[in-house]
Amino acid sequence: MELFLIRHAEAIELGEQGVTCDDDRPLTPKGEQQAQSAAKALASRGIVLDKIYTSPLLRAKQTAEIMLATWAMPELSLELCEELRPSVKPRKLCKSLIKCGAEKIAVVGHMPHLGEFAGWLLGDKEHQIELAKAGVAYLTCRDRPGKGMAKLRWLVTPDWY
Repeated sequence: MELFLIRHAEAIELGEQGVTCDDDRPLTPKGEQQAQSAAKALASRGIVLDKIYTSPLLRAKQTAEIMLATWAMPELSLELCEELRPSVKPRKLCKSLIKCGAEKIAVVGHMPHLGEFAGWLLGDKEHQIELAKAGVAYLTCRDRPGKGMAKLRWLVTPDWY
């Protein structure tokens, strides 16, 4: 299995524009551009996905929607994944990804959740990978993902795009 862990792009701060709930923070104009740039960079490298999942929080959904539209893969649809909420344990997210049956999956979520999930996949729940906003970590698993079953292939920031 191939996993692309994507942190949501830049969002407004809590309290700005009258937003009082963290779940409802939208992307900034810079964040929208970051999402487009990430999708263009991945597409230009020939990356094709089977599935793309997003956290139900607004900033992650907007990042995923922009990436999907920019990537131009009409056969691919965006699916909400409750297990991408920041408080969900890695094992529960992993079970959800295994159940989907896909081989190339992108997930759009949040820090530190995605970083902790990556650390767990790499075998150390005490450590995490630091993903920049709109950053991408590419991990592979020989069979199905699980604790200690992944290898980090690359990690990029928006500066790379």
